Amino acid sequence: MKKSVLLIFILISTIACMKLGNNISLEEKVNLFWKARMTGNYTFNYNGKTLRLYNDFLPQSLKQKIPEKKFYSLLNYKVLNFEIKDIKYNKDKTEAEVKVAITIDFQGYKLENVIIKNKWIKENGDWKVDLKTESNPFYND
Repeated sequence: MKKSVLLIFILISTIACMKLGNNISLEEKVNLFWKARMTGNYTFNYNGKTLRLYNDFLPQSLKQKIPEKKFYSLLNYKVLNFEIKDIKYNKDKTEAEVKVAITIDFQGYKLENVIIKNKWIKENGDWKVDLKTESNPFYND
């Protein structure tokens, strides 16, 4: 009896830890997103899990509108540096507006302090960047 209770407790704890392990804070998720853009490594390891920019950072609604290959083709400028400037959450912390200042190299020109505003939403407990357009994934309002 004690062994079965202990096994059930371990099983429940393991499942809970696995579920919590996927819950990355918004600030960390934004950092991971922009680091991937900076390095050009769109598939990378984070805490023992393989993350992919398209699969793990875009909401399902956007993935239904834009195929993976097209999404990556739109990333046509090199991010040289980034800094999170501001994160504003909605009342129930299921959405946030994130403002990031980036330095980019676009067609040989270095552009500094370009402000990017993206809406991030929680989808199934995970933060996703809710990009506004299919033609430019970093469209600003």
